[in-house]
Amino acid sequence: MMLNFFVILLFGLGSISHCAAKETTSPELLPHYQWGRGITWQAINLNLGGYFNAVYEHPQQFKESVSLNDLSLFFTWSPHQRLRFFAEIETENWLSTQGVDSLDNTLSTERLYLDILTSPASTLRLGKFLTPIGRWNLTHVSPLIWTTSRPLVTERRLFTSHVNGAMFTHRVDFNVHTLNVAFYLDESATLDAFDYQLGFENGVGSRVTLDINENLQIGASWLNFKNKSITPKSSNQLLGIDLLWKKNHYELEFEAIYRTAEDNQGTEHGLYLQSVVPLMNDFYAISRYEYVNGTHRYLPTITHIGVTGLAWKPFTPLIIKAEYLFGDNNQFVAPTGLFASVSMFF
Repeated sequence: MMLNFFVILLFGLGSISHCAAKETTSPELLPHYQWGRGITWQAINLNLGGYFNAVYEHPQQFKESVSLNDLSLFFTWSPHQRLRFFAEIETENWLSTQGVDSLDNTLSTERLYLDILTSPASTLRLGKFLTPIGRWNLTHVSPLIWTTSRPLVTERRLFTSHVNGAMFTHRVDFNVHTLNVAFYLDESATLDAFDYQLGFENGVGSRVTLDINENLQIGASWLNFKNKSITPKSSNQLLGIDLLWKKNHYELEFEAIYRTAEDNQGTEHGLYLQSVVPLMNDFYAISRYEYVNGTHRYLPTITHIGVTGLAWKPFTPLIIKAEYLFGDNNQFVAPTGLFASVSMFF
């Protein structure tokens, strides 16, 4: 179903593109490729790009592996100055030293939505998009993050990473500050065409971010939801706060989440604090501390995790990472070991 939809969409756009190409012969409006930015066809406001993420994992007490963890294709089309269509089609763990999986098992629609610019400061988004909680989930694309591993409090143990529904966002500028407010509704039980079993049943939430100055931004998130996979159904309440500080290539990032429910998951909470320090020759030192409590059913106790590593960004679209993860009570959810990856936009 998904592939048929995508083929039909590309065929339709190809017909539109052919007509548009007849109307212009200007060289700068013809399709052109730029490394890290994909293929752009300015005449019809079309872009085709993506990224890949190859991962090496060697956790203690488990077999080492190498995999093509992500191969994603981005499709962006703006048929009108107030309309923007975006799709991300992704294969996850398609190729690995464990074997080659089928595309039916690994291919998924990561994002598929339409943005409608209702005013210069307001946007209505319809479709499937990333759940706007914290920072990591919204910038989880591998070339944009500093580590191979992902903090536990940003994984689906606490909330589903995608929303199927609608979101309204509005920006308010005052003095040197910018306030962004988002309100969204999820109805995955009805709108999730691919029946993602680990998704939301339904939900409603909001997110607010405030730019304190050019270096510091703070945010807060709220979500009320029900899970598809949890029986009996019960409401979950989630609250989160986050912070991002950047200056002279130094970074400090913080997220904390508290979730409570009446089902067997009970109360769960956690946080992470991550720092980035520039070294020399485009190398960066990365360190992260994580605390989680009750965010996994298999080990209902307090878990501490530490991550220390290096990241090298020789070119803007490319990042090479290596890190060592360790901790206490972490063996079932984030095993101690060595992890490395190569990620690049193409």
